[in-house]
Amino acid sequence: MNNNNNDSNTGWALGFGLLAGIAIGYYLNSNEGRAARRKAQVRFDEYGNQISEYSHQVSQQVSERANALAEDAKQKLEESKQWADETAGSLKSTFNEKTSALRASATDAVSSVENSFKRGVEKAKAKVDTGKA
Repeated sequence: MNNNNNDSNTGWALGFGLLAGIAIGYYLNSNEGRAARRKAQVRFDEYGNQISEYSHQVSQQVSERANALAEDAKQKLEESKQWADETAGSLKSTFNEKTSALRASATDAVSSVENSFKRGVEKAKAKVDTGKA
């Protein structure tokens, strides 16, 4: 029984769809329907043109923004390179100054130790000489 009821409903739906299709086809083929199709075509063309123009504007804005970001990145990269060069130069200068100061200090220390050693040798010779005499 349930299967019969479904078949009957399907038949009615098919019949109604067929009648609606015939009515819409007849309307669209009439003078009034042709005018409505032309109006709809004009509206769709206008919408298509608006969408095309809007997408072109958005594309252009995105392109301009991307170019601006690329220029910013290049500028920041150049600034970073300059900073790195300046910092490297400063570090090199500081290293050379500290190395020179350390070299001078080491030379002074060696001279002091050498002088102390010579004085010690002379004292030892003097003692040895006084002990022989």
